[in-house]
Formats: sequence, C-alpha cells, structure tokens
Amino acid sequence: MRLFSVKRNEHIPAVFHIDFTEFATKMSAEKKEVSKSEAGYYFLLELASAFVLSAAHNVLFFVLDIKLIATSFAQFFFTFIFLKLIHFANYIPQAHIPKKILLPAAGAKLLEVLIASLANSHNRTGELFLVRSFDFLFAGCILFYYSTRQNGKGLTKTDCWMIAPLAIAVSIAWLEPGQMEYTGVSLMSAFLLPISRALSFILLKNSMDCLGKGHINAFMLEYTRFVTILLFLPALVSYLLSSVEVTASWESIDYVLMSLSFIFMICNLYSHLWLTLSLSPSVYLVLENSRNLLASCAQWIIQNMAHPSLIAFGGKIVGFAAIFRIWTRS
Repeated sequence: MRLFSVKRNEHIPAVFHIDFTEFATKMSAEKKEVSKSEAGYYFLLELASAFVLSAAHNVLFFVLDIKLIATSFAQFFFTFIFLKLIHFANYIPQAHIPKKILLPAAGAKLLEVLIASLANSHNRTGELFLVRSFDFLFAGCILFYYSTRQNGKGLTKTDCWMIAPLAIAVSIAWLEPGQMEYTGVSLMSAFLLPISRALSFILLKNSMDCLGKGHINAFMLEYTRFVTILLFLPALVSYLLSSVEVTASWESIDYVLMSLSFIFMICNLYSHLWLTLSLSPSVYLVLENSRNLLASCAQWIIQNMAHPSLIAFGGKIVGFAAIFRIWTRS
C-alpha cells in the first residue's frame, strides 16, 4: 500500500477557468508530495490538541453548560479568525471559490455536528463508548466509496483488506458493555453519525479536488467561513437554552483550560483539515484509527483499569497487530 501520497485532480472544471487559471498556475510549482515527517507532525498535533481539548470541553459543559453545537461553532469560528489573520499577513493567496463548490461540504458538516450532539450529549459519559463502537462504519463507507465509485483509483483491494481489520478491531477496543449508556435517540444517532462523517469527508475531499492545485489554506479559509455561518443559528439556540448553576465549583485548572481552549480548538481543527485534505484516504484511515486506538488505551489509564473488558482488550491487541502489519508493508 502506498502511504503518504497525495492524489489530486489535474483538471480544473470550466467554472474555475476565469478565476483560478492564474492562481492554479502560480501555485502548481509550490505543491509537493506530502512527506512522512510533515504528516507525522500534524498527526501528533491533532493527537495532543484532541487530548487537552476533550478536557476543555468537559469544563465548558459541566461549568458553563456549553454543549457540543456551541463548542463546534466556536472551534470553526476561531479557526476562521486564525486563517483570516494569516490571510491579512499575505501568507494565504486571494482566491474566490464558488459557493456551489463548498456548500455541499459545509452542509454535510452541519448535519454531522447536529447528529453528534444527539449521539453524545455529555449527560452520559458512557455514550462516548457507544459512538466509538460504531466508528468502523465510517471506515467502511470510505473504503466502499473510493474502491467502487472511483473505479479503484483511490483504494485498491489490498488497501481495503489491510485497513478493514484495523477499523473493526479499533471499534471492538471501545466495546465495553459495562461502560455504555444510551437512550433510543442516542443509539440511533450513534449509528448514523459515522455515515454522516463519511459523507462530510467525501464531499470535503471532492470539493478540494474541484479546486485542483489551489492553496490548501485558501480552501480552509473559505470552508471554515461557510461552516461558521451555518452553525451560528443552531449554536445560538443551544447557548440560549443553557443554564449555569450558581453552585458550580471552579478550580484553577478550569480557568486555564477555558482561557486556552481557543488555541486547542485552532490546533485541532487546522491539523484535522490538513490531514483530511492532504493525505490519501488510506493513510487518513490508518491515522484516524491509530488515534482512536491510542485514545482507548488512554481511557483505561485514566480510569485506572476500573472496568476492563476482555473483548476490548482483544480488540486493542488486534488493532496494534494490524497497525504493525500495515507499517511493515508500507
């Protein structure tokens, strides 16, 4: 399996010939194949930022009752502001991307956030285990699309047979029946969430392919702008429905996490978008499942092995074996 290769469409649709011909020609000489060290850097950045951001999300929810929709809006908003500042500093070239290119991807992200808010409401900590147990459906949808709909250009059968066991093993690694908590709505939402994530991933990659050889930061700038606009109204409603308890306890670490949460949000979303847009689907799935596998191990450490499951332990062993198999054959 060829890892760390970036596949982009060499043809720019006719709608871009007016606005993007000069821009794409200028940037074509600067685009290089993604190196392993560069991808590893952004993977570690996403991994570290996701760890501290999860703690910040808990503080925002339990202290200020700020739910997932509002935090998702804040994450896209702060990342947009960050990219806009870079744009003002002339590090991002000027680019006009038609709305019809980005709206499908932005709408899919809105749908994903709404479903995620129902699947993991933070009221039950065990809902996270349920959501992660269905993650193999995300990999399955991606493998099916890029091996069938793209006529095998994105993924080969060998890629599928190497990634599928990893995805299934990682989902089993989170399968701890004693820890799961759910309602009928959260159970159905947890099943639909990976499918909506796959739809968002595919539309985002296709939108970037339509741009051709355009600058990735310019695409991120416009994408975060559209998602921020779409999430504004749901986030406002969610924030207005929140209620802060007067007896809520505050600790010094809470102030630190809340004051630095915007940095964690920017680092996490920027690295996530970079990995999504720059890497091939096969590499992204390997890194995505590797991150979730490490998260399942960290969950055990944080809980001091309070409720270990033999099924989950077996999934972890098979998951690490699958990663080693992919690494030795890459």
